[in-house]
Amino acid sequence: MRITCTVLALLLCLLLPPAVVAQLLTGGGNVRYEPRGAAPVLFNHEKHVTANGRKCSGCHSGVFQMEKGSNRMNMSKITKGHFCGTCHNGRTAFGVEDRAHCTRCHK
Repeated sequence: MRITCTVLALLLCLLLPPAVVAQLLTGGGNVRYEPRGAAPVLFNHEKHVTANGRKCSGCHSGVFQMEKGSNRMNMSKITKGHFCGTCHNGRTAFGVEDRAHCTRCHK
């Protein structure tokens, strides 16, 4: 049974596009937020986790709850260091208070 699972995982890696494999391994995929009065935000788990060498537990469940819709975010909370602002503070990652960075998230 264990060999079958390993072979299946290897076949999936070879047959699926890298982005799909990354999503399966990383989990979460893309999450779309639609804030009031601002352009939508598409959060890319692969970019934040795999590309930056982070672990899921770095954000879940302390900074973000995993249940969709359970995070009541707004820019006021984010600029005070909550949610995205935990890392996007100008030190760990680009700061959210600098309006030059708005379009990096809001598209």
